[in-house]
Amino acid sequence: MLLPLDDLARQVAAQPDAPAVATPGWSLTFAQLEAAVLAAARRLRDAGVVPGCLVALDLPTGVEWVLDLALFRIGARTVSLRGVGSTAGLPIDVTLTSADVDESWFHGDPDGASPASFDGDAVFRYLLTSGTTGTPRAAAYPVRAFEYRMATGDAHWTDGRRELTLIGLSTTGGFHAAAGCLAHGIPYLAVDRIDGDGLRLASRFGIRVLCGSPLQVAHAVHVAIQEGLTLPTLEEVRLAGAVPTERLLELLATTWGVPVRGVYGSTEGGGVSQRWFDGADRFDVGRPLPGVELEVVEGAVRYRSPGLVAGYVVDGRVEPFTGGWFVPGDRGHLTDDGSLVLEGRDSELLNVGGTKVDPARVDELAAGFPGVVDAAAFGIERHAGIPEVALAVVCDDGCDLRALDRELRARMPVGHPTAYWRIATIPRSRLGKALRARLAEDYARR
Repeated sequence: MLLPLDDLARQVAAQPDAPAVATPGWSLTFAQLEAAVLAAARRLRDAGVVPGCLVALDLPTGVEWVLDLALFRIGARTVSLRGVGSTAGLPIDVTLTSADVDESWFHGDPDGASPASFDGDAVFRYLLTSGTTGTPRAAAYPVRAFEYRMATGDAHWTDGRRELTLIGLSTTGGFHAAAGCLAHGIPYLAVDRIDGDGLRLASRFGIRVLCGSPLQVAHAVHVAIQEGLTLPTLEEVRLAGAVPTERLLELLATTWGVPVRGVYGSTEGGGVSQRWFDGADRFDVGRPLPGVELEVVEGAVRYRSPGLVAGYVVDGRVEPFTGGWFVPGDRGHLTDDGSLVLEGRDSELLNVGGTKVDPARVDELAAGFPGVVDAAAFGIERHAGIPEVALAVVCDDGCDLRALDRELRARMPVGHPTAYWRIATIPRSRLGKALRARLAEDYARR
């Protein structure tokens, strides 16, 4: 039986009436969660779902978690499409959306069959990712890698304290947060929007940790300020997916005044390193976690661990990573004590007249300028063969872009933006990373 199902049975025996899943609109105890899983499994079997089926889910987070557990009981494989724009060519057998699943799925007759078993090399879930180049990929997640991450995750991820994780189930972090809550016997708070209702739920359940990407956490802080909400039991903010800006760290310090931890990792390998943001270099992401081998070869970061996925799905088969090493596309160097300092991403570095420019640094300089709400740099060629840096800017009506240009030229004598584009919204990934290739394409069409 897959680990989350074991954990559910254990929690039902130990604390059946304790809260297991909660959303702003409904909640389930562990006993109720088990009953919902059994009813949904029966419904799925009756609908023809069999072991080995690949079922795609595009459902509200709380409902999706119940369906995940029901599908694992059958022995089906799952992939989350929530907030994802591509299936990366996966051969999906069944897709379930809110139009297919209603409340009756969770209140019918229970499944009478024994839970399925998975061997260690079996792929039980696919994780959709942008890979190292921005191209959608499907990573095959085997049971052995999942169990390793669950056994070691307390050191840097869900550790038994009540938390609100803003990252959804379609990400490895969000999925592990849900599984971790079940393992620790604490309620999984399933929210789909960063709004006052979600933060009130977090306050009501006395969360001690708030987890999300820097962009998600920034939104949460602004919602809390606008609505006058507090999180009185909060002890830590945990960030993943990107390096936070100085402005965000300052905002967290003045608003909540709790320690901020950063976790560096990827969909393909989970957590790689962690560190506390204590005034040191923000791009220093810390030393590798136990069990992780980390190297920098000619400036390219690579790592391997027992928690690595089996590989990417290519033409219906899983292609493993060469030598077991995953290359995430990050550039960096190791300090004398083995700490990793990031220097940008291969796929994003812009070569301007022989100078490598990290667009994320440009973003941050621009975001600190008065009137700028959001910004993202990207590469263009207005004249064939002559690369330039452009900057998409979301700003107030009174923002002086000429003054911003002078500021950036002064601070970046080489590699500063030479074209500016006022835009309503910066397109971003699920974890808040700017989609620079899309910006470049949209700008070129414009």
